[in-house]
Amino acid sequence: MTFAERALYHQIHPAKLFADISTAVIAIDLFWRHELAPGLIIALLAPVLVSAVLLREADLEPYRSSPMGAYLRRFMPPWVQAVRLFGVGVAFYAAWFQFAPGVVSGLALVAICWGNGVIREGTRAINRRSERPADRSLESGRWPLHWL
Repeated sequence: MTFAERALYHQIHPAKLFADISTAVIAIDLFWRHELAPGLIIALLAPVLVSAVLLREADLEPYRSSPMGAYLRRFMPPWVQAVRLFGVGVAFYAAWFQFAPGVVSGLALVAICWGNGVIREGTRAINRRSERPADRSLESGRWPLHWL
């Protein structure tokens, strides 16, 4: 498994998920109380250490071959991972200024990034159901009469 694949699949390891979620909650609380140094240490140190151990030591093959691994391959390109990180940053920044809607918005952005595949597949299913038979005539190369 390449390093890029390990970096992708370690994100769904239970230890990584626990580290990311728990430290984000604690860091938001610390930033809310204007405790910058402890907030940064909690927000950065624990997730980085867990990632380093998982990238080096963990057997990530079961995660690669799982349905969630397939989901990550398809719907979690690097730009979506960057948007997720940006969302956490927004939540931390908003917590510092004690702006609860900003914290919720940042965390919502993270949730949207994790669920973007569900959202995209859901809209495709809705679009498939709402297609009209006249619209399908484009597939055969003929123009539908209602366009004239």
